[in-house]
Amino acid sequence: MLKINVYGDEILRQKAKIITKVDSKLIYLVDEMFKTMKASGGIGLAANQVGKRIQLLVVDVTEVEGYEKTKPMVVINPKIISSEGESEIEEGCLSLPEIRVNVKRPAKIKLKYKDLNLIEHVEEFDGLIARVLQHEIDHLNGRLIIDYLTKTEKEKIKPLLEKIKKREFEAKYSVSPLQV
Repeated sequence: MLKINVYGDEILRQKAKIITKVDSKLIYLVDEMFKTMKASGGIGLAANQVGKRIQLLVVDVTEVEGYEKTKPMVVINPKIISSEGESEIEEGCLSLPEIRVNVKRPAKIKLKYKDLNLIEHVEEFDGLIARVLQHEIDHLNGRLIIDYLTKTEKEKIKPLLEKIKKREFEAKYSVSPLQV
């Protein structure tokens, strides 16, 4: 099980680097990310959430009702090339335990990305998959769901953010050690 980086960890605010080759270490990381995400109760996980500053994310929504037949995804070097519509839904994040916020995002996206064989794909996504992909791509760009909050909303959760930063919370998954 990989350790999840949480609010306050610098890596969550850094832009991830482009992946140029797939090797056995990357394949192992992908496998571990899927295991960690599943064990943590997540449906998406970005590499920087587990301490790797690379443009890699995994998505598996098969546990969500209505998405049981959806194929898990490995997404490398993603780039949203267009979007349309808008939806607002409450989101949570493994890097922000105990925090849930409403986030407005495009309802539909067209995404260019590479798979684990570095084959390029351009696909359209909507619904839950579009939302999870956008959430994880935000991570790769150093953005968190709390960045969508107004100043007043952010002020209200400040004490909780401080607790997360100090690791004063309960999590059902392994968290990265406090960085001093």
